[in-house]
Amino acid sequence: MSLRFPTLAIEIIELIATFVELADLRSLRLVCRELNRKTLNSFGLATFATIQTDLSHKSLERIRSISKSEHFAIHVQCLHVKDSADGIIGQGFDWPRHSSGCLAGNLHGTDLLRDLLSQRLLNCRSFLIYSYDEYEPRHDTDRLVPSDAVGLILSIVAEADLALQSFTVQSSHHGNGRLDTPRLQMPLSQTLEFVKAWSQIEELVLDYAITPDQWNWVLHLISSVLKLRKLSLGFYEGDTSFMQRLSSLHELNRLEELGLGSARVTVDAITPLLLKNRDTLHSLSLQYTALDDEGKWSTVLENMKGQFPQLQNLVLFWLKQGTNNSRIIFSKLLKYPALPGSEVRGPNDRLKYDSRRIESMGDPIRLRYWGIGQMVVGVEYHGKETDQVLSALVDTVETN
Repeated sequence: MSLRFPTLAIEIIELIATFVELADLRSLRLVCRELNRKTLNSFGLATFATIQTDLSHKSLERIRSISKSEHFAIHVQCLHVKDSADGIIGQGFDWPRHSSGCLAGNLHGTDLLRDLLSQRLLNCRSFLIYSYDEYEPRHDTDRLVPSDAVGLILSIVAEADLALQSFTVQSSHHGNGRLDTPRLQMPLSQTLEFVKAWSQIEELVLDYAITPDQWNWVLHLISSVLKLRKLSLGFYEGDTSFMQRLSSLHELNRLEELGLGSARVTVDAITPLLLKNRDTLHSLSLQYTALDDEGKWSTVLENMKGQFPQLQNLVLFWLKQGTNNSRIIFSKLLKYPALPGSEVRGPNDRLKYDSRRIESMGDPIRLRYWGIGQMVVGVEYHGKETDQVLSALVDTVETN
């Protein structure tokens, strides 16, 4: 290292630090006091932008220690609540409940978390709640579960007037991981305090199996937002009525990213929803989604052609249509040659991927195969020639 390197302007050193791995950044900070000082902000952002907790007493005390440093506390932007593989969170606190299943008030763990979020971590306005459990233990009232964490954070949002940026709930089981409705404290979302704080959110991801008894709550969360940019929803069961109601929301007209998983839709619901966001939508993901009427996915794809100038990311996987839930495949895309070295196999060898370039397109399209045969059940594209991709999909779509 040049002896003059530490004398460079702090802006230049911070720019360089953005390209350095965290382990190397730690080593760089040990070189001299000047580099330690000039990389402090870079280190804080790289280390503390997202902090993880299982809501245990030990974990929250660790976060409180971080919050006492003004250099590091300002960099905390996202709180990641994650249970362990055995589903345990909140150890070290008592979590008494009301008969309804909701947590009781005046809890030490709640007070500690509220203090951290409202008084200390003032830039932490994004939340990610992750669950390993497929089925939460509804009758184990002494145990804190991710559903409780959702209700707990939303209650703090309302009480402390936290203007959120993003809110994400994810399950490792995707379309099968469910939350326990009574623990979500859904009535809180109707309060003026909650709506005021929630209205500023830009990204909402509910990537778990939303059940029909949660539909009204989810629709209220969406309709309470002023300018939602990203929306991703997963479902467990139900009919097409949710998507019809979602499509009718006037608030959903500036989406940049939209994802639907295990949804049941109709052409008359999905097409208007997409077209309302035609000028802003740049990412669309439809997975395990079924057309539940006599409509066809080829019609939906055809209606999209020439309508989405910003669309550069498209993921379609395991789509179905019709009363028999016929699977949609794109096996005719196999006529285009695979790019050398692009094949990747999944962990169970039943799913594999490769990339192919359609005619004169610059960016390749990625295909996903299922089973022993050459059955293409998914496509993925990232590039600026989306209309050409849509045309190819319309020409090659089949049912199986």
